[in-house]
This record gives sequence, C-alpha cells and structure tokens, in this order.
Amino acid sequence: MPGHSVDLAGRVALVTGGARGIGLGVAEALGRAGAAVAIASRTKRDLDSAVGHLDAGTNVSAHVCDVADEADVSELIRGVVELHGRLDILVCSHGVYPGVRELTEITAEEFDDTIAVNLRGSFLAARAAVQRMIAQGDGGRVVLISSMNALQSQVGAADYDASKAGMHGLMRAMAVELAPRRITVNAIAPGWIRTEMSAPELEQLRDRVLNPSRRVGAPADIARASLWLVDPANQYVTGTTVVVDGGQTAMLPTPWSEGAEVLIS
Repeated sequence: MPGHSVDLAGRVALVTGGARGIGLGVAEALGRAGAAVAIASRTKRDLDSAVGHLDAGTNVSAHVCDVADEADVSELIRGVVELHGRLDILVCSHGVYPGVRELTEITAEEFDDTIAVNLRGSFLAARAAVQRMIAQGDGGRVVLISSMNALQSQVGAADYDASKAGMHGLMRAMAVELAPRRITVNAIAPGWIRTEMSAPELEQLRDRVLNPSRRVGAPADIARASLWLVDPANQYVTGTTVVVDGGQTAMLPTPWSEGAEVLIS
C-alpha cells in the first residue's frame, strides 16, 4: 500500500531468538513501529546485550527460555502477559544450524536436537501464544522464520532441511485452523543473511553467494517482511511463505552462473 506505514501502538510482540541476528533485527523493527517487544533467548548475556542495542524508549523485556522445553515456554508466555498485559504477535526466529555433515554421520541424537529446537520449539511457542490470542478474542499474528532450506535441499544438512520443511507444514496447518479466529500464520524463508550463525560459511565462500542480486542479505531485509505480515491492516494473507533470498530459489543454477563454481565444483 503506497505511503502506508505500519502502526503497532498498543500491541505486544514476542520474538523468540530475539537476542541476535534476524530475531534482533525483527525486534528492533517491531519496537520502532510502536509495539511493546519481548525477546527470548537461552542465553542471558545475549539478552542483556540485545536490550542495550534496542532503541532508547522502546518498551522491551527480556526472557530466558529454552523453546524446546514445554515448561519453559509456558512460563515465557505467562511472564510476557503478566508484564505487558496481552500478546498480539509472535515471531519465531529461534533456530540452530549444526553445520555440514554427511547423512551417515548425523546421529539420531543430533537429528532429534535440531528438530527439538527448530520444529518442536516453534510448535510449543505458537501453541502457547495462540492460546492467549484466542482468549483475548481479537485476533493475532504468527510468523515463523524458516529458511530457503525448507524449499531446497542443501547437501550435508538433512536434519536442518527437515526441521525447516516441517515448519512450513506446521504453518499451513495452523493457518487453516486459526483463520476463523482472525489469527494469521505465515512463514518467511530467508536466503543468505549475514548473522553470527551464517558468518563461518560466508567467510568460506568469500561472500560469493549464488543469487541474482549478487549480495548477502541483512536482518533488516527479513524485518521488513515481518512488519508487512504482522501489520493489523494485513488481514487476508495467511498460510503462505514469503521468500526473501535475493532471487536464489527462483534461479536455475547453471555452470555459467556467476559464483556457481563456489557451490557446485
């Protein structure tokens, strides 16, 4: 909508994984749009640093939580509502990326750990948040930050690929069930975004990522997409995935694609 700015005044948003990377970028954007923002992370030190980073005057709270733990998640939602009075927006930006390993080298325990954080954690957080939104009776917004790995498979990342693809199935199921409650549920699939988690691989690739935009994205790119999805005026978009990847998943890799030799040699 030309000239439209997102106004989240009076709304409360929770960003899991909100202490670093994409989550911190999303939290900052939500705060600037007027929302009270709660950020959650497993690490208090990261939370303290994030609170110091967010704009002065932002109504922000920090919560230590392991999203794979059901009791922790229940306590997180209780604490956010107790402190801020309500919950209108959930952005699940938490996640782990164990790195590249051959399929036969991934242990069952490692697979379970990745699924527990990325997929189970999103289910637990969304279920608890949605219970509160339903009780409030005036709708809500849920956004799951997945990955282009949910749409394409990366060699050596079977556990990560499966966890992110599962998030899309979860998103669609929730969207269909919750639409009558005026709760929209969508996913964002980022491509290469410069964060602490992606830094080692980007350094190895010398930033020569294979996408038509010929650049690495920033957390702000995902934050802008998140703002659009949680906009109170955006009531008819649900059950969909917004891909923010510089065009990577739209492009057919060929031997003459710039940088292709880095990824497919």
